[in-house]
Amino acid sequence: MSSSDNQFIALGPADIGFKTHATRITTGGEFHGTLAGVVGRVQTNPGGSGVLGFSPTTGTQCAGVVGTSLAPAGNGVIADAHEGPSAYAVWARSSRGLAARFDGKVMVNGDFIVQGGAKSAVVPLSDGTARLLYAIESPESWFEDFGFGHLSQGYARIALDEVFASIIRDDAYHVFITEYEDNNSLYVTGRTRDGFEVRSKTATGNSEFSYRIVAKRSDIPATRFAEASVHEKPADEDVSLSEDAS
Repeated sequence: MSSSDNQFIALGPADIGFKTHATRITTGGEFHGTLAGVVGRVQTNPGGSGVLGFSPTTGTQCAGVVGTSLAPAGNGVIADAHEGPSAYAVWARSSRGLAARFDGKVMVNGDFIVQGGAKSAVVPLSDGTARLLYAIESPESWFEDFGFGHLSQGYARIALDEVFASIIRDDAYHVFITEYEDNNSLYVTGRTRDGFEVRSKTATGNSEFSYRIVAKRSDIPATRFAEASVHEKPADEDVSLSEDAS
């Protein structure tokens, strides 16, 4: 190891350039810099990692790596990966626990794809238990809206919500009608961009009904039964999770 101008440089060949034994040390190392406290780079090993973090095999609530930002609009962890379809900015796995947990709001800016699992909501019950309710899946991407209407002299005009109308495609949409009173043989006609008409076979029909509108969303193409690109990442790819690697 050599030093000059307050810099320490570890010269190889060596397995470890700098190491501390924290038997009586609370923190093995603390580094400060105006741009970065620690920068980790891999020079020659194609399967190496810039930074490896390990937690002890005993105890609970331990973490291999912790990232915290106290700055306004700061980020605890930032990850980037751009080279190839199997480049993951964040890759987490767990054989017995959760691969990831988020306590707070989550925003995904891009496609959200689930492979080999279900999308569900956890709903608490009054008896203290919780149950899973699953999302309805479709080969195309749709938006839905629901509402109630009432016939007057066999006729009702339903206007689409302006916001809903602005985010659906211009082609035909589906309308499903359920009548709650007399059997007036309701049917839908006069569908336009702004709404639709509900009529009964009898001119004196006066009854309440509900409707369900299903329309294709206009902001994304959402090809029908689009082919999925499945990239299986081998368990030993990219990084060794054995502490022997250190």
